[in-house]
Amino acid sequence: MPSPSRTARDVGHKSRAFDTGARRRGRGLCALAGVAMVAAGAKASAGDPGAMPVPPLPSGLDAELHEMFLDVKPDGLLTYARFRFIAPDIAGADAPDFSERIGDMEFLCDSYAMPHVAATPEPVDRIVISLSDRAVAFGQPDPDATQFFEAFSIENGACIWEEF
Repeated sequence: MPSPSRTARDVGHKSRAFDTGARRRGRGLCALAGVAMVAAGAKASAGDPGAMPVPPLPSGLDAELHEMFLDVKPDGLLTYARFRFIAPDIAGADAPDFSERIGDMEFLCDSYAMPHVAATPEPVDRIVISLSDRAVAFGQPDPDATQFFEAFSIENGACIWEEF
């Protein structure tokens, strides 16, 4: 649910990391530099977003975290937590079909993204999970890359797929 009490003036800049210790990067986005990541009793050290390993996906594929950051929309009312993963085997003839990919993305949202979002003081309205077969700069086209993106709303601590 949107946070109507926040206005564009209340939001200091368009995008930011999960913690104020973030460093700025191009296009007004911040890479994650420090966040208390608590899940299953594990706590990541500042500056190490990969300290919480990505569990094997239900489809059997392996994924690794590429980056994660908060993206505040221009109206200042919605904040998206973006979790970008690399899973090289999502491309090719033997790649999982859509139902397996969406299952993997729901799994990543519930088991990986939600613990991170729950540990941050910043209110988050939506989670976006991205799977790519290779590292691609955020917002940059790569016609050779295979990429999938899905948005999830957050309801009662669970990810709800926003099927569009």
